[in-house]
Amino acid sequence: MSLASQGRNETSFRRKGNVFTRNFLFPAGEIVRDNDGVRAAMTMAEDMEGWRGIPHGGIAMGAVLELAALLHSEEPGRKSSYPLVVDFRLGGAGVKVGDKVTIRICPTPDGAEGTIVRTGETFPYLSAVIGYGRDKLPMMETFRSYLPDRYEERERERIALPYYRNCFVCGVTRRLPGLERRFWASGGGSSPLVIATAGFSPGDRNTFYRFHTDGILAPLPSLALLDETMGWAGFLAAASGAVTVRISYTFYRDIRVGERLLFIGRNEKIRGSVASRLMFWTSGGAAAVDDQGRCEPVITASAQYLGMGELTGQMRRELIPEELANRAFLLAGLAG
Repeated sequence: MSLASQGRNETSFRRKGNVFTRNFLFPAGEIVRDNDGVRAAMTMAEDMEGWRGIPHGGIAMGAVLELAALLHSEEPGRKSSYPLVVDFRLGGAGVKVGDKVTIRICPTPDGAEGTIVRTGETFPYLSAVIGYGRDKLPMMETFRSYLPDRYEERERERIALPYYRNCFVCGVTRRLPGLERRFWASGGGSSPLVIATAGFSPGDRNTFYRFHTDGILAPLPSLALLDETMGWAGFLAAASGAVTVRISYTFYRDIRVGERLLFIGRNEKIRGSVASRLMFWTSGGAAAVDDQGRCEPVITASAQYLGMGELTGQMRRELIPEELANRAFLLAGLAG
């Protein structure tokens, strides 16, 4: 397929289908199919912000899986991608809002590999290994150990957590589309669960579920929301803001627009201290909730984070409202 014909096909597809996610990620349509796979240019725009001035990692991960799905759809005699396992590693050359990057996805015998490289750099900001038809049973076993049989069990004694103004996941004053999610701490002890939901409000169709194609939810919102949920769980245990270093997901099936979803994160391990090098590991997942409140796991995840004092300071300055921010710091064992 020539580069010119690929460009024409992409333009035609945009006009005919609901491709909001692809337009959000690649508004200039700079997606190229070549002999090695698929590549795309991308600008980390202001509407992709997570931490102040830093694009949300879920955006980058979502872009990788969006292009991987495009590549997978072209494979002759392709099999189902589920269970879909993807391992991300973030770091190296940092990326800021406004930076331009190149994403490349190359096929492998049972999946794909991907990288995101900032313009002018050689070391990836993000690398990914994608496997089709795989599973990570330990992740499922861990998630099931704290997933309730029925969602109502998690309705009791929830403590609301604060949020940012412009974050892609939780921002409340954004001018452009975002997920508009809220987080709660649930349960006591040294590692409370953190939960978030989607699909329980009709308005979610215009926020979380806006990222879909033909009624099937794109991976992007789930990737971003689970990353954030597990990050909050780590903060409450480790008392530090952090950046994602490694994160793994297993998707078990398509998620349709409007399904009610419960997202849960739990801290698993802490190493080091705030005064030195702090790392923490978390687990999590998402479950579809039926009309009787029964929970079906549809995504499992695990992650590793690097604590950063400057991000903890940012949380103190930027999280709103003040009373919820103070409560969150107290839950983490810090003065508000």
